[in-house]
Amino acid sequence: MASKDRDRIRRLREEANQLRKQEEARKRRSRLFAQVGIVVGALVVVGLIATLVIMGPRWFGNQVTPEASAEVAVETADGKTTQVPISVGESGVTVGKADAKHTIDYYFDFSCPHCLQYHEAMDPHYKELIASGDAKVNYHIIRFVAQYGQYAGASLYSAVSADPTQFYTYVDALFAVPAETQMGYQMHNYVDVMKGAGVSDEAVLESIKKGEYTWFISDATERARAAGIPGTPSIVVDGKRHDNLPYDAATLEKVLNGEELPDPSKEDQSMPGASGGAKNDDAKSDDKKTDDAKSDAPAKSEKATN
Repeated sequence: MASKDRDRIRRLREEANQLRKQEEARKRRSRLFAQVGIVVGALVVVGLIATLVIMGPRWFGNQVTPEASAEVAVETADGKTTQVPISVGESGVTVGKADAKHTIDYYFDFSCPHCLQYHEAMDPHYKELIASGDAKVNYHIIRFVAQYGQYAGASLYSAVSADPTQFYTYVDALFAVPAETQMGYQMHNYVDVMKGAGVSDEAVLESIKKGEYTWFISDATERARAAGIPGTPSIVVDGKRHDNLPYDAATLEKVLNGEELPDPSKEDQSMPGASGGAKNDDAKSDDKKTDDAKSDAPAKSEKATN
């Protein structure tokens, strides 16, 4: 009898232990599910906040298209200054005479390191064409690389909509801020940048702070993708996109004459910009450092691709 009692007590203890282990396992699963739920919920909230910051102006804002027109001073190679028409609208910023011989569509991204190099080297040559009446340039500010490219572009439109005569001043000021600095920028940081470029109107500064034109940069980027723009910088001359960028006055003249420049990868590799670039990959390179060494000549084929 005693033996049977001991066996029954042992079975009861084993069953109790098993039940206790099952309950502990259930509690662990519950805690795990709760923790996962908290993490997922937090990620959803963060995602919603980020989406609202970027898309809010498009969904809930007035979505006023930037518009302005005036004349802007363009300096030629010989140091003379010429006043030419400038207009701001749905297609971007257009500088040059309406009856210019050629039309150049120039796509760039403030967060693209190759765009900075190209701007520094080629900006005088494009201005020369504009001043002479040989070309008008449609500047398309888009974002293919890092988030701050959208913020900087939106800041430009806030400022240039109020004073288009300072377009080139604003562009230079935004390109002048080091990439590693802008990587941590939010919209409010660009208030000080644009103040430094001469913006003092409180309404314009508030527009910059609110990111009034972030939606416009997103739309411009989508239009560029739809048009087959593979990266930045890119140019389209008289409706023809050129895969290989002109990199000096001579090659720019060739492009205007309808010539296609040779693939730089097959040319002298010692020439600047022989290869490389960032592409149209949905801005997956947000965290890429952009402290590339600058050369005296622009990257012939380097593009930021999104």
